[in-house]
Amino acid sequence: MSKTASQTFTLHTDGGSRGNPGPSGIGFVLERGSVEVANGGAFIGTTTNNVAEYEALIWGLENALALGARRVEMIADSELMVRQVTGVYKVKNEALKALASRVQALLGELESWSFEHTLREANSEADALVNQALDARDATGDPASAWTPTPRTLFDDAEGADSAADVNAGASPAEPQKEPTMPPATYRQAPSELSRAAQSSSAQGTYYLTVKDHFDAAHRLYDYPGPCRELHGHTWDIEVTVSARKLDEIGIVYDFKTLKDDLHTVLETYDHHYLNETAPFDTISPTAENLARVIYERLREVVDPRVRIAEVVVWESPIARLAYQADDAR
Repeated sequence: MSKTASQTFTLHTDGGSRGNPGPSGIGFVLERGSVEVANGGAFIGTTTNNVAEYEALIWGLENALALGARRVEMIADSELMVRQVTGVYKVKNEALKALASRVQALLGELESWSFEHTLREANSEADALVNQALDARDATGDPASAWTPTPRTLFDDAEGADSAADVNAGASPAEPQKEPTMPPATYRQAPSELSRAAQSSSAQGTYYLTVKDHFDAAHRLYDYPGPCRELHGHTWDIEVTVSARKLDEIGIVYDFKTLKDDLHTVLETYDHHYLNETAPFDTISPTAENLARVIYERLREVVDPRVRIAEVVVWESPIARLAYQADDAR
């Protein structure tokens, strides 16, 4: 096949979960030049947003290769996935490692590729296919090859996994699950007798875990009626609290180190940067309020979904604290 520009394909992908975890769908749109050559949506059962995003990318790449693509320009609205695939972030979540490995194997079959993060509004056709598949609980579109689940590791909890055919039978597809149950574990390990005894004797309640990190950056507040409209800097201290009602098999909520790493992964995007030139603060004012909300939204893409992000706190100074709690916090 000649290596001409006409052989460059553009691939839009999207994945989504109503509940995170919850009923999930994936979608892709594949174009060669200005011509759409394949598209598809599929219902994939109960999983998380991040797993669905990866499954959509894998399915899109499989279709591109089936149609002879050698060069692919990929576009998705999951910043986490884009950064992981391009090597900016490490893949630390066990549920994503096998999926990320499959993506790299597919990319290895191409001559060249690129991956671009975009906003959801610019990915509307793939997003629409996701929702069509979720509403129908079935496949839709015109793919070159049908979706099949990506093989995971030998430690998958096969007995606890749900199939696309029987997940949430009778549930309303339009109703998000705001208090989801814990997703199936990514590996199976019998707890020790000590662990079982400790958990069985635990009182009912909610556990809260908090870690703290900081970053240094400069910003200015758009249209602020005071000195803060001018360029100035801060050392922002950021706290994140997660919660859960159940402990894992070794008796912890979530590893402190893992949560610290998750928070650091998000904050390093802003550290020693001019926030007004760093998305999304190139279009919205980098106030403490917006900063807390954006950090929360990005943490949702990184933190394991078995815990709930209860609160993100921004300290602009030792005596100035702002907290954000989302109404639909998982």
